[in-house]
Amino acid sequence: MESHGQDFKILHEIRNLGCDNECLCAAAYRLYLHLCEDRYLWNVQYHYSQKLDLIYLTARKQKDSPSEDVYIPVASFDELPMTSIERYQAELAHPDKNGNRCIVLAFCDPSSSVLLYRMTNAIVPLSDKPMSKNKLNKLKALASTSQNKSD
Repeated sequence: MESHGQDFKILHEIRNLGCDNECLCAAAYRLYLHLCEDRYLWNVQYHYSQKLDLIYLTARKQKDSPSEDVYIPVASFDELPMTSIERYQAELAHPDKNGNRCIVLAFCDPSSSVLLYRMTNAIVPLSDKPMSKNKLNKLKALASTSQNKSD
């Protein structure tokens, strides 16, 4: 029962950030739970940009990751104009080594589904995309199998 109390404390803290949009607060809370409990991300924090009137979250994929991703909660039934995405990238995302700015849009559905979409302000070649954990595990398994056969 203690974890439920902590969960509601977080919802209360999100509501007190300064945003008056209850729907956005609920989406941010749902995203927080998703990043912590489903994705197991590190250093998940919620913020409010008064300039954008937006709650957003930051998190690291791994404990020692040098950079954080910026997550923007969006209710699945809300509109999201391209101009808003561009403003979010310009204001919230730090440029990478190539000057590209990336945010993660998190579409939160009332059914508690969360869909994540990474958006950059430029087209990034697939060769620059880091390998997924699944792909890395397959390569390690293949290398291990090859090593065992040669022994």
